[in-house]
Order: sequence, then structure tokens, then C-alpha cells
Amino acid sequence: MKLFLFGIGGTGARVLRSLTMMLAAGAKTPADLTIVPILLDMDMQNGDTERSLRVVDLYRTIRRGAYEGPTGSQGQKTFFATPLQPLGTLQAENAQERLGDSVMPKLTDHEGTFEEFLQVSSMDDTDRELLKLLYDNSAKPTTAELKLNLSVGFKGNPNIGSVVFNALEDSAVYKYFTGAFNDATDRIFIISSIFGGTGSSGFPQLVKLLQQPNQKLPIRNARKGAVTVMPYFALEDNTNSSIDQNRFLSKTKAALSYYQTQVHLDALYYIGDQAGGKLYPNVEGGAQQVNNAHVVEMLAAAAVLDFARRPADEFGGGKQHYEFGVKRNDRTLDLPHFYDRTYNDLLEPLIRFAYATKFYTDFLPGHLTEAFARNLNLRQDITTNSFYTALQNFMGVHFRGWLAEMAQNDRAFAPFDLNADFNSMVRSKQIETGFFKKGISEGFLRDQAGEVENKLQKSFPQNEARFMQMLIEVADRCREKLETVNRQLADS
Repeated sequence: MKLFLFGIGGTGARVLRSLTMMLAAGAKTPADLTIVPILLDMDMQNGDTERSLRVVDLYRTIRRGAYEGPTGSQGQKTFFATPLQPLGTLQAENAQERLGDSVMPKLTDHEGTFEEFLQVSSMDDTDRELLKLLYDNSAKPTTAELKLNLSVGFKGNPNIGSVVFNALEDSAVYKYFTGAFNDATDRIFIISSIFGGTGSSGFPQLVKLLQQPNQKLPIRNARKGAVTVMPYFALEDNTNSSIDQNRFLSKTKAALSYYQTQVHLDALYYIGDQAGGKLYPNVEGGAQQVNNAHVVEMLAAAAVLDFARRPADEFGGGKQHYEFGVKRNDRTLDLPHFYDRTYNDLLEPLIRFAYATKFYTDFLPGHLTEAFARNLNLRQDITTNSFYTALQNFMGVHFRGWLAEMAQNDRAFAPFDLNADFNSMVRSKQIETGFFKKGISEGFLRDQAGEVENKLQKSFPQNEARFMQMLIEVADRCREKLETVNRQLADS
């Protein structure tokens, strides 16, 4: 089953980043699932988007090395198990234009102002005057709409975004999507915010296209879902920015009213949060827009996987609505705050991946002369082989950074301290150590890695595939040392 995943605007990119982290950790998914991520945004230089594109590229490099060799498909697929396949790598009927292998195909060739997009200069006087009544044409840069440069997105103006997205049907990316979507088992899911400009305008336009009576049958009949991200952060004051956070709630209410009657899907997920005290920079777009990861984005990504896991016969009885809740409304969330389904499907895999990350980034560099490392040729390959450099970049930079950003945000999600030792890394459960209990020691890790690598040599002659299997098994043995995690919240 392929899940065509449309991420619209900056929120779509940030949720894709969290989704990639959870897939890397081995979050529960259908065994036959392939995700086809498609980011739609005018802001091609957005900093949040650039980070998401980078982690997807690293994920794909790691997965190729671990599983796509002659022996890689024979072992466990826990970490990096689900394929992420760019739209342009699929076969598409009647494709007039190739898209390449980026998960963010170019939406339009237009790089100028909204006024130029509308071709105002070629209109007659009556039409031009009408546009000046509909859109702000003042010289003030924070309010002028016709003068808005579309290369940095819609700056929180869905009235502009809806006009631009109205041309989506004629875009190369949408035509390629319709040509590639042919399987009756495939599904469609959309990620968007409801309080900005790009997501709140692109989402209803995309749903409208998917529902058109003249749309090809597999798309019309496909199971379709979406997660709508409501406000969850506040912005710093910036008099030079055209983004007005005071309009977030009014835009949300208006959009929700429209969605209730006009957006027809099989499943619609809602997620949001009361903004905390940590303010995000009020940046209109471009490379400077880099927001810290937030637990809301992780849970929005969880909605994608929840939709993929639900059986087809669960849909068909009208639109289903879903929300997410935690056990207690604390400003810092830990493992006990989540109910069993979320814990088992998402958080248990994160625990194992956190152990694997700490093994790779903290333990392994100091043990490259051990027998298991020599057998894998790690001393040479760890800094030169693209598989290992991608793994270091993904785990050491992006995954650790993602966890740190969520832990420092408000609301915080802080289940791990990767700067602590292995026995203290999971905040809600300390591994007991003492005379009879050594916990996860340097000797334990060395012995486990050596035993597992030696066992895997015959089955996995390819070093990268064998290393990934070793990493999975060592992480599992670390998780066994942790034993049962306390799931009860302490008294507040």
C-alpha cells in the first residue's frame, strides 16, 4: 500500500520531519506500507522545509545501505523500515514532465509578486480597480497584498493562497500525482495548518480537486484523511512582519466552520495546544524560518500512521473525527503521560532508537579497534562510507537535535537525556546498578556487539546490512536491561 502524503506549507514540512524521526525509530506501520511524501509550498528556501528535505534524504541513504543490498532484505526491519519514495521516482501515466527525486517538487515557475501572478498589468481599468478594492495595494510592506512576493509564501494570508492554489490542477506535480495513482489499495493523507496562509488555503483546494466528479476513479474512491493543525505557539512581536498572530483564532474558527460542511474525507484528525511562554521568532519565511520541534508536530505525524494502520472497512460510514489527549495537562510531558496505544506504537520504538543513537554516537567512536568493529571495517568506513556518515548525521545531529528542541519547548516533551549515561538516559526509569547488577556498562555493550556481530557474519556478508542488524539487536538488549517502565504519573 502506498500512502500519498501531501504536506502543505511550513507545518507540513515540520510534521514530515517528526514523521521521519518516528519511522527511523521503527514506529508501528503496516508491513507493506510505502510513504510518498509530497511537500507543497511556494517558499522553496524555507529553513524548516530545508531541514525536512535533508532528513528524508539521509533516511533514504541509510535505508538503501541497510536493506537494499543482496542480504539486507533477510533480517529484521525495525529502524528505517518504511520506504520513503519521492513522487518523481514512481511511474506515471502520460507524464509530460519529469519531477526528479525531491519530495518537494516545484509548485509553480512564478517567482514574482501576487500582482504579477494575477497579470494585473494586462487587465483593463475596471478589473484593476476591482482588485484594489479586494486586496490591499498600499505602499506599506506589512499590509500590501498585491505587492506580496510569493517566493516566501503567503505570509498568513489564505485569501491570497487560495487564488494561487486554484491553479494547482494545472501544475506539473498534480498531473504527475494523478498519473502515478493507480492502485485501489493506495491512500491519500494531507497535513496542513489551519491558522496560516499556505496550509489553510491549500488544504481545501486540494480536497476539492480530489473530489471532482471528473477525477479518475482510483483517486475518487481512495481512502482519504487529513490532520488539521490548530494554533499551538505564539510569536514574538515584530512590527516589520505582515504575520498577525491575533488573527490565528479567528481564522481557525472560520476555517473549521467551512470544513464542517465542505471538506468530505474519510478521517479528519485535529491537533493543537494552548501556546506556552516560549515565543517563536516572527519570521515571514525564507531560510531564517527555523522553528524548534514541538510535541504537537510529533503527534500530528502520529495521526498519519494511525490512518495508515486503520483497516479499509473501518471507513465508508461518513467522515470520522479524531482528537488526541494526554493523561494530565502538564507543561512537560514524559512517557507516563501517554496512553497505552501511543506508548506501544510510538514511544517504545523511540526508547530503542534512543539507545541505538547513544551507542552509535557515544560508545562506538571509542571502540573502533574492537573485534566487531574490525570485522565491519568501521575504522576506515565510519568517516568515508556514505551509509555511516548519513547515520552519524541523522542520529548525532538531527535526531538528537529534534529531541533537544522538543525538550526545551513549551509544551515540552522530555523523555530522554542523551547526555546522561546509558543507565540514566530514560528519565522515568533508572536502570539499577550495584555489585550484582552492572546495568548497561562499557563491557556489556562491547560484549553484546561482539556476540551479535559474530552471529550475523554468515547471514549478512554485506557490512552495512550486518551493522544495521547488530544495531537493532544491541538496542533491544539495552531495552531489556531497562525492564518495565513506570507508566503511572506521580502526584502533581
